[in-house]
Amino acid sequence: MRRIKYSWGIVVVLAILTGFFSCSKMDEYKDEFQKGGEIIYAGALDTVIAQSGYKRINLKMTLGKDQQVVKVRAYWNERGDSLEMPIQRPLSSDTINMLIPDLAARSYSFAVYTYDEKGHASVVRTASGMAYGDDYVNALGNRTIQSVAPNTRVDSLIVKWNDANSGQILTELSYLTAAGEAKTVLLLPTESVLALSEEDYQGGSELNYRSAYLPNANSYDTFWVVQPSTVVLNALPPYERQFDKSLFRRMQLPTDIGASQYATWPMTNLWNGYVTGNGYATAVGPTPVWFTFDMGQSAKINRFIYWQPMDRLYNLEAVRSFEIYGSNDPNADGSWDSWTFLRTCEAIKPSGSPAGTNTAEDIAAAQAGHEFVMPTNIPKTRYIRIKVLSHWGATATFQAMGELTLFTKDRP
Repeated sequence: MRRIKYSWGIVVVLAILTGFFSCSKMDEYKDEFQKGGEIIYAGALDTVIAQSGYKRINLKMTLGKDQQVVKVRAYWNERGDSLEMPIQRPLSSDTINMLIPDLAARSYSFAVYTYDEKGHASVVRTASGMAYGDDYVNALGNRTIQSVAPNTRVDSLIVKWNDANSGQILTELSYLTAAGEAKTVLLLPTESVLALSEEDYQGGSELNYRSAYLPNANSYDTFWVVQPSTVVLNALPPYERQFDKSLFRRMQLPTDIGASQYATWPMTNLWNGYVTGNGYATAVGPTPVWFTFDMGQSAKINRFIYWQPMDRLYNLEAVRSFEIYGSNDPNADGSWDSWTFLRTCEAIKPSGSPAGTNTAEDIAAAQAGHEFVMPTNIPKTRYIRIKVLSHWGATATFQAMGELTLFTKDRP
């Protein structure tokens, strides 16, 4: 046991002696390295980001806590080029910018130092970035339009856009309002529809649009397409909507012709939306006869379309001529005192051939329906009375009509 303790004592003494001589040697090296005095560094930048630009790069720098720093110097092209910028204190922010102009279009690596009043430099901070030129700008394209079409349901001209290109941040739209004033709208990449009402734009004028890009997340400049694209904004067609047929109801007044003896030809067929099926047939009775229905809404009729029953075009009981009347409060006794005459209508046969003989033109006209435009001075009306004057056949026991579709310019 004594021999073991003794041996450890020797080891400890040797270690102390070795440490002494080692430290003495290190001090000799330190004195040799710092013959000119202690090395002092200026406070380095916290961060440096190289932001891309058009033939330039911006160095966005965050200063450290060293208040003795008075300037910043950046080197590039393997220290062949440099730019120095003083730091004016007090600062409103610890973030400063150094804009480096007149750069060729390529990537650059920067070494950035700070300096204090005595010329001490900081440790280096590095950053890399790209300068873009005309080749990049000329390759940019405007966002493209998918379609420009009126939507009468919302009474607007709808401009639909295709998806934005990569890097596209917005598209600037310029057009004239209905009052002739210039208006600018910014379309974001997440937006794909521009709706213009009659008041929003001038029909026949041009929509000019130009897109902007950021080549990367750290871009300093916004890059615009050189030339705007143009599309003509056609005027909206006059507003018109179809009367809602789901509101239509048969109305039987005392003097009206009765219902048909054929169950498959009820009055509701007049507004069921099928122009090729059975229509409406009245009860048996000589002309003139009349019938009434409720449209469920009061509006001014702009026009309407009448279809003949397709199984008897220009023939037999198909109604040829009639008068249309309107009322908002028809007399319960079925008299005509409360009705306003709207117009007389006749289904025209293009060929003029006798009943039962139809040309291809006759059939096409009947399938398209006979359109009747109403006078502009008629009043709003809710209830309609059709007075049948004639049919196409030489003899007939009842009157038949296929389908009626009515339109109004009144807004709901």
